[in-house]
Amino acid sequence: MSNILVNTGRRVLILCAFLIPIVASAEYVLVNDNIINDKVVQKIESLGSELYDNSGIGVYISLPASLEKKSISKYENELASTLKKPYVLLTLAKNEEQVDIVFSEGLEDNFDKDAILSPFPWSGTIIPILAVKKENDKYNAAALNGYADIVEQIAASKGVVLKGALGNVNRDIYHYLKIGIYGFLLVLFARYFYRKVSTKND
Repeated sequence: MSNILVNTGRRVLILCAFLIPIVASAEYVLVNDNIINDKVVQKIESLGSELYDNSGIGVYISLPASLEKKSISKYENELASTLKKPYVLLTLAKNEEQVDIVFSEGLEDNFDKDAILSPFPWSGTIIPILAVKKENDKYNAAALNGYADIVEQIAASKGVVLKGALGNVNRDIYHYLKIGIYGFLLVLFARYFYRKVSTKND
């Protein structure tokens, strides 16, 4: 009987040894329905942990495959009700193609929600990437870039320097890439419009 208890105890300890790191690694990525890969999850967890340790503000991200017929605001409010204040919650719903950010009272001056969610490539750090990048990597890039933008803006507002920050160089690369792509599309549209007008005039 004692051997059975000992063996059972060992199995429980082994199981816990595997489960504890899994739980610990998912503190700031609340939901991930296979939308982003493990490397991006690890980077987000590292950024979130560093900001929280230095400011006490928790920045979370949820990446559901579907909102299950809920509005994104209802989904966010239900999830946010389980979070400790102060918090910021970024939600990216894949099937509905919706992105939003909610936060607890008092954080409105610590980051620029409208700029982060802007569809324009010179300011937005999520939607322009979703619009132009390939299907297999756009969610990784958009989630990491948007999350990092929130974290770094909050850190700057608190006078905190993050060792793991992506930095302005990385963000500038994204901005120039997005501007280049949108510029190329604009040129194509202008040429198409010019040909249409020329054809009608002829």
